Amino acid sequence: MIKFFRKIRYNLMETGKTGKYFKYAIGEIVLVVIGILIALSINNWNEQKKENNTATILAKSLIEDLNKDVDFLKSTLTFSKEKIRSCDTLLNLISMPINKWDIKPIYKNLNIVGQSNPFFPTTGTYQQIVTSGLLKLFDQSLANQLNAYDMQLKKITYWANAEDETSWLMANIIWKGINVEAMADIRFNLPLNHELFLKIPEDSIIELKNLIAGIKMYRLKTEAEYKEQLRLAENLITSLNNAYNLNILPN
Repeated sequence: MIKFFRKIRYNLMETGKTGKYFKYAIGEIVLVVIGILIALSINNWNEQKKENNTATILAKSLIEDLNKDVDFLKSTLTFSKEKIRSCDTLLNLISMPINKWDIKPIYKNLNIVGQSNPFFPTTGTYQQIVTSGLLKLFDQSLANQLNAYDMQLKKITYWANAEDETSWLMANIIWKGINVEAMADIRFNLPLNHELFLKIPEDSIIELKNLIAGIKMYRLKTEAEYKEQLRLAENLITSLNNAYNLNILPN
């Protein structure tokens, strides 16, 4: 083909048809430019197709991670309600005079109030996207949702840490005056083979009440953040399914 066009150019030059030669040369240049543009378009199309395939794979993986988070959050929210109830029950129990304390239910509720049941998000795919610079593959709306989800995780961590710190302060008062073996029996529904006793200094009871109230307050705040995290997770799953024509349902 190249030889054919070259022969035409030579014939035009030899016959002195300069005007036609220049027109032909311009036409040839136009054809070359069109060929280059077509090649670039095909290359761009192939690259776009590769990026779309990568984004679809990442979207599927993100949905799988988010579904795990949804299950975890629902479980944690169920525990939160139980923990808040136990805080209220425990406050009522220790508001009685010490000589009238019902030790077994106090042990039972201390077991629940002392648990943190933290939320451990599944962030492997998101971290991969961020560290490898692949967030650009998603449109701005999805990128904003992913960033909002990550920011919400930081809020949960903040309030959960505050709750845990308060729980440790409570533990400093409790552990010195209880039978840990008996508490384990109650926690794991084992036969109660150890002595129940509760020796809390009277001047520490007000502090203990305040700490339990503080745990409840922080748990209420953490619970609110859990609910927001769940809402963001479910919305993000819907957005990813719609954006990539997927139909990945919760487990």
